[in-house]
Amino acid sequence: MARVAMAFGGMTAQADETGCGRCFDEVEVELLRTPDVPLPTDLVGRVAQKEPFHWDDQPAIIRRVLPQLVVVLAEGAVESALMARGLAAAGWSRWPREQTGAVAGFLEAWWTQALRMKSPPTPVCEVFETCVTASSSVAPWLARWEAETGPVARHHLTESVGWWREELASDDSPFWWWWGTAAEERAAWHEVKTWLAAQTQATMVPDGL
Repeated sequence: MARVAMAFGGMTAQADETGCGRCFDEVEVELLRTPDVPLPTDLVGRVAQKEPFHWDDQPAIIRRVLPQLVVVLAEGAVESALMARGLAAAGWSRWPREQTGAVAGFLEAWWTQALRMKSPPTPVCEVFETCVTASSSVAPWLARWEAETGPVARHHLTESVGWWREELASDDSPFWWWWGTAAEERAAWHEVKTWLAAQTQATMVPDGL
């Protein structure tokens, strides 16, 4: 989170940003145009969750709230994947290297920490869905999960299979806020299903953790 704060500190919305007048009042937009002023947590969440068309320059808006957004996510946010959609829509992976590295570093650290905690603030399956939504990819998050061979991560695997039981029995993915094409979403969920099948067949996950 410190790396994100350094990379995005001092950033603001565009000086002429007006935002959606129905969803954000003038005081809120003025806060977004002002650098380094702490934002209300509710505003940070609403900014991240809104469709990009609510803003004249949505990537600038996301960069403005990112130092606080990562804190909100790490502490346990409701509808975290919806917030991640705003990040994906902003095209963060095409930003300058320092910025992309900070975002990627946060997501990787958050995901790893969740896998290693018995009771993370946000359930592991939701953290996974959020990281997938933010990156429009499942591969790096599955690779990290597979590398975490301890009993806690294995227990989270069992819990997640139960959480996704309806989606696993159908072609519907749990990535409700996927930013990309429907075909890409289906392919991503197929990759997860294939991986889960291999993991659950190869590993006996201990209960009672």
